[in-house]
Amino acid sequence: MKIKEFASKVIELFPQIIRGFKQYENNYLTRGQITLPQFWALGYLGGNGKSKMNNLAKHLKISPAATTGLIDRLIAQKLVIRTADSGDRRIVWIELTAKGRGIIKSINKQKTETLIKVFGKIHPKDREHYLNILQQVVKITASLPDRKSKLIKY
Repeated sequence: MKIKEFASKVIELFPQIIRGFKQYENNYLTRGQITLPQFWALGYLGGNGKSKMNNLAKHLKISPAATTGLIDRLIAQKLVIRTADSGDRRIVWIELTAKGRGIIKSINKQKTETLIKVFGKIHPKDREHYLNILQQVVKITASLPDRKSKLIKY
């Protein structure tokens, strides 16, 4: 299969896969109460604990202003809190609330159950091969130069 045909097939399959997984989950993310970038922010905070706002912006690869807007919306839902650093006013800290931790835990539990449900029907060797491919994709995409600035803006 030529690479262009492969790309077309993957583009066609991804939305079907996402919809397929979504049918097994009912949570803040699947109900549209938080966006995918908000989920990524919550996940980052869940894994890293109290973090500086600029570190989150770098992790999400979005501007500080966009990060502020994203965090403002999570604060409004009482999923995170923002505090100023007592020693340096320029530093802003953010961390999950108990509600935010509970939501991340619930979403991750549902995602794990869904993955087990789906991939439990696939041979262990095929799962291992798929995981190796995903790890290669992550490694390749992490090494590619950032092209956002070169993309056409509409």
